[in-house]
Amino acid sequence: MALSNEWEYMHLTPSGLVQGSMKLDFQSAQDIAVPEDAVLTAYRKVYVGAMGAKPEVTEETTNLSKDSDFIKKLLLKYGKPQFGV
Repeated sequence: MALSNEWEYMHLTPSGLVQGSMKLDFQSAQDIAVPEDAVLTAYRKVYVGAMGAKPEVTEETTNLSKDSDFIKKLLLKYGKPQFGV
């Protein structure tokens, strides 16, 4: 059993960053649908196996649109996803 195993999704849309599904320690998972206008999804997982163990952090992004220039413009406008805020 892990000491901590949290994960979270954020979605970039034309109107900004939107909270996605997440599972935080000591809470039930929250399943939030991906917005229809999402152009990018970011994922972050933090796993700590035991007391004193170094956290394993995984971060990934997935483009949901083929328009990479549009995604870049939105990232400049809204910034990179901030997890755990």
